[in-house]
This record gives sequence, C-alpha cells and structure tokens, in this order.
Amino acid sequence: MLTLLLTYLIQIIKLQQQFILILLTQLANIYTHSKVPRLDGPTYHRFNQFKADEKLPLLQASRVGHSLDYRELMARYLEQHGRPLRPVNRRKPFNYPNVSCPRCQAPNDFIYANGGGQQTNVLCKICHYSFNPDDHYAKELVLRCPDCRHKLDLYKKRVHFKVWRCPNPNCPHRLTALAQLTPEQQKLYQQMPSQFKLRYTYREFDFNIHALAKDSPIQSRVDLNRIQASPQVLGTILTYYVNYGLSAAKTAALMYDIHQVKISKQTVLNYAEAVGKYLRPFLDRYPYQLSSNLVGDETYLRVKGKWHYLFYFYDATRKIILADYVTPDRTTESACIAIYEVLKRYQQISENLKFTVDDNPIYRVARLHYAQNEGIDFDLNIVKGLTNETEVAKEYRPAKQTIERLNRSFKLNYRPMGGFHSAGGSETYVTLYSACHNFLMPHQSLGHQVPVPLPEVLATTRMPNKWLNLIQVAEEQLPTT
Repeated sequence: MLTLLLTYLIQIIKLQQQFILILLTQLANIYTHSKVPRLDGPTYHRFNQFKADEKLPLLQASRVGHSLDYRELMARYLEQHGRPLRPVNRRKPFNYPNVSCPRCQAPNDFIYANGGGQQTNVLCKICHYSFNPDDHYAKELVLRCPDCRHKLDLYKKRVHFKVWRCPNPNCPHRLTALAQLTPEQQKLYQQMPSQFKLRYTYREFDFNIHALAKDSPIQSRVDLNRIQASPQVLGTILTYYVNYGLSAAKTAALMYDIHQVKISKQTVLNYAEAVGKYLRPFLDRYPYQLSSNLVGDETYLRVKGKWHYLFYFYDATRKIILADYVTPDRTTESACIAIYEVLKRYQQISENLKFTVDDNPIYRVARLHYAQNEGIDFDLNIVKGLTNETEVAKEYRPAKQTIERLNRSFKLNYRPMGGFHSAGGSETYVTLYSACHNFLMPHQSLGHQVPVPLPEVLATTRMPNKWLNLIQVAEEQLPTT
C-alpha cells in the first residue's frame, strides 16, 4: 500500500515538473519578443532636442533671374525646330489652374507639375524655370540663411507655424555645429543624422496674437448683486478660500462651524466665480507703475484630471503679477500670449526691457516672433539649472528666484483643492489669487506693503472688508454690462 502511494506521488511530481517547464518556456518566449527593456544595462535613446537659433533670417528679393518674354522664346523655338512649342498635355488634374511663370510670364497651358503626385513644384515648359506656386506667390521676398545667404527651404508645415531650414551642406552654421560634436556624437551622427540639429532652422508663426489673447474668460452664472448672503459673509468666504488656501468644502464647513452660516461648497465656487467676473477686467486694465525688470516661468495645475500650465510673468522689482495665463499646452504660442499680456500694460515699451526666464526654448522663439512680426525687441536673460554657469545666470538668478517663490506660494494655496473640475474654475481661482497678491497681500521685500496700494482698500484693516472694497473699486471703474 505504501509503495503504491509513493509511486502515485512521484507521478504527480513529474507531471507538475512538466507543467512548470512548459510555463517557463512560454514566459521565456514572451520575454524574448516583448519590448520591455533588458536588465543588462539602461536603455538610452537620443532625441533631437527642440532648439531656437538666435539669428533672424534675412529677407531678400527672390532671384528669379533675368525676366524673359515667353513670346520671344516661342519664336526662337519655332525658328530652331521648325515647329511650334505645344502646350502641356495633362493626364491628371492640375492643382494650380491660374498660375503663370514668374520669369517669362508664360500662361498656365505651359506649366506642368514637377514634383510627382504632390505637385509641390511646377516647371515652365518654355523657360524651364522651376518654382513653388505657394511659396512664390505668398511673398515677393524670400527667407535666406543669415550665415550663408542661401535660400531657406520649407521643411515642415504645421497648423500655426512653418519650419524653414537651410539646405546648404557647406553653411558655416552647420560646419560649426558639426565641429563641436564629440567623437561619440559623430559616430552616432553617421548612423542617425536626424537626431542632431546642425542646420540653421527658423520657425515662422502665422497666428494673430491679438486675436488669441484672452479678453474676458470668466463668465459667471451668478449675479453678485443678487446673492442671498450678506457682504460680510462674502468677504469672509473669499478670505478663507483665497488668502488661506482652503478648499471649497473646507470653507463651507468652516463657515458653519465657526460662524454658523450654512452654505454648500458649490455656493462657495459660485461666489468665487461671480467675484472673478468683476476682477478679471480690472486686473487686465489697471494702470500699473512698472519697472523693466520682468521675470517669467510656468508651473503645473490639474484641470479635469489633466495637467495644464500656468504661465506667470512678474515684475521682479515691484512684485506685481502681470500675466497669469492658463493653457493645456506649453508651446511657443502660449508663451507669446503670456508675453502679450505683459506688453499691453505698457503705454510705451522701454528700450531696456528685459525678461528673465529659464532655458525653455519657447521663450527664445517668442522673442524672435515679436522682433519680426510686432517690431518689439527685448532682452532675454537665460537662467539655467541650479548653478551659475554663466555671468548672466549669476546676475539674474535673484530675479528668477522671485518667480519660483511665487510658484511655491500659489501651489501652497492650490494644493488642498486637488485640481479643478473645469477650465473656468482654474481661471477663476488664478484671477482671485492674482488680485489678492497685487492689491491685498503685503510683501516683506516691500516693507510689508502691498504691491499696488489702493486708498479704498487700505482704509480698513479686516481682510473681509478689504475684499469688499476691492470688489467695489473694480465695479466702479470697470462696470460690467
């Protein structure tokens, strides 16, 4: 009996061993064909970093060559060949039915596609001049490389910008960048040249910064003049919600536990939205007394469960928030809009205007955009990392630290909320925080004074009354319709 039991157990163990071997084989097969990084060393992929070249391209006349007359060329062809030059016999539809040759003025019948099925380039059959109809007729001047004077090619076309690149392989810009590569990078360049940016590149933006800039983003569903709460209740709610950074739920609980005022957290949000409706135009149009020492940075906040970006621009000398632009994208377009919010506050832009920012290249591209399209030039001081590697970083790091301090202060207030449920909610809270910072919050570096002192606000010492006076000033100076 014992022998039979041992034999049975041995058979079960052998069967289990076979199952284990089959499972190990399957796992090894899955691991071999999976995309999981191997454990023998770190996986490194070099990506082409987004960079902005400092130099603007040159605008020069397009070198079409000597202007010719297609009639004379056709007469010469008839004399040489004994037969007239025939028009193009098209087998496919032509994308440019109204285009003519810019060199000899040949009609459309003698223009045919020279770029395959895409028809990006066309060729004149009479004078053999090749050109791009979209590029040629978009402007009389062409973009040229500032280093080699070579005409820039349209490399990429996106929704709001075009990317132009110098095609000259002997351009000094490319040769200098190539010489600065390390031996390891040169070997990698031979294998993957697209991972390195060596050629001069320029981005041409076609968005209208004046149309994109925000006007009145906050639309309240609550009329502030018809709320059932008393003014003192409204001022107390704003003090807890904004000054002390409490969430709407905690603010409502505190109003009941301390003041015996029963309201819901949605009521707190509605009141904040109604106040933001008055304060947003007041913040944007107030005649601030500004310096030329400006600093900017972006920070994160969550809107509907996704990360958004808050672009802050700040007067580092007078401690005034000048731009607080919330956007889901951290792009050059967003940086241009934030800078526009700053520039429109100046009646006359100073010649020594300077912005201190980090090494994010979108600010460099924004500076080029304003220099070319708006005729506005300003200095850009780059402060990179945590160490002063350059004299510029050493000089302007204190200014950069002020905007970092502002970001930390905002996040300290914003963090208890855990994000916003709508874009309007984020706009409302950012507006209220900027109003509190500029008009209500004293700063130690200003001798414990507010950045923008208003006599009506300073006439009282209680913070709820300060909020009510600020709302009254905004309503009187900028009445809403």
